[in-house]
Amino acid sequence: MTKDNEHYAYITVVGDFEPETITARVGLMPSEAWTKGEQNERTHRERTFSRWSLNSRLEPSASLEDHLKDVLEQALPRAEQFRQVGDKYQVGVQLVGYFYNDYPGFGVDQDSISGLARLNVGIDCDFYYLYPESREDS
Repeated sequence: MTKDNEHYAYITVVGDFEPETITARVGLMPSEAWTKGEQNERTHRERTFSRWSLNSRLEPSASLEDHLKDVLEQALPRAEQFRQVGDKYQVGVQLVGYFYNDYPGFGVDQDSISGLARLNVGIDCDFYYLYPESREDS
């Protein structure tokens, strides 16, 4: 039996800054943040950029579309602040999918496109196809 597909999404700010500056500017606490020059605990290398991220609050089993909507729901009340941050730093929405069973497809509805435009951000998708080429159900 294979694992269930897993998905998540987040809005992220990348650049050379103190994460507290972004927190103060957008008025939201990050789910994860680090500062340029800190040691990455996983790789033991020095981080070459700062990052501030706000994750979706949904379970990994939720669809990519729903994860995107949840991130937008959190960020859109602070759209002007995110646009201002984007004038100085790179801001974007990251979508990640680990596909163990199949690729269910991905689509962005008009409301989500409108929300992305209000934030003035793009999307980066990291999709990992982890199912074997010869599956039991094929």
